[in-house]
Amino acid sequence: MTDWARFLPLSNRNGDDEGAVSRDRSPAVAELLFAIATALDAQPTLLTAPTLRPGVSGDAAIREVLSELCAPWWRRWATIVGAVEVPRPEVAAIPAADLSGALRARAGTLAQPAVRAGIRDLGSVLVLALDLQSAHELAFDVDPILCGAVALDLALRSRMPQRSVVTARTFVAVDGGWQVGRGPQLQASAASIVLFLAGRGDLPPEAPTSAS
Repeated sequence: MTDWARFLPLSNRNGDDEGAVSRDRSPAVAELLFAIATALDAQPTLLTAPTLRPGVSGDAAIREVLSELCAPWWRRWATIVGAVEVPRPEVAAIPAADLSGALRARAGTLAQPAVRAGIRDLGSVLVLALDLQSAHELAFDVDPILCGAVALDLALRSRMPQRSVVTARTFVAVDGGWQVGRGPQLQASAASIVLFLAGRGDLPPEAPTSAS
């Protein structure tokens, strides 16, 4: 599966193009956090509205991301096995009316030199944004290459049934310029591919191709 990386645009650039590439995703994560906060201020009902996960409200999804953002690896592992509380007690104590402010505050901390956000942090926030966008017709401006990076990370860590699909099909983002997987191509939007790999949606429908 490691050869999937060659399908992403950044991986085949010449060596002299890589100088500006960083593994620190803090700027992108901060931008998405600000965008989600702005959407929440405009539509406070997003907190009580459902997400793409059954039984999970916008409020719960936002608190989950705030709890796990920039968390050390051991906390992520402990969360998976149910050894720690989600959301964290200090996040659970935030009044609902203050969640947009908490998102902005967390975005602000990402500007500090000692704070770095990785690909899993980007994935958590991007999936939240795409989830809210899909469920409530919001409009977030998401860099398609960021979607590709998150899609690759999710594909490498995917579970059944996503794993069985991504090892048998190649997802091609018609609006992103990247592809990931093996086998016959399935063309779909970048957002629908990421949501599927994150377990937030069904197999993406084949996107219509433009007539030549």
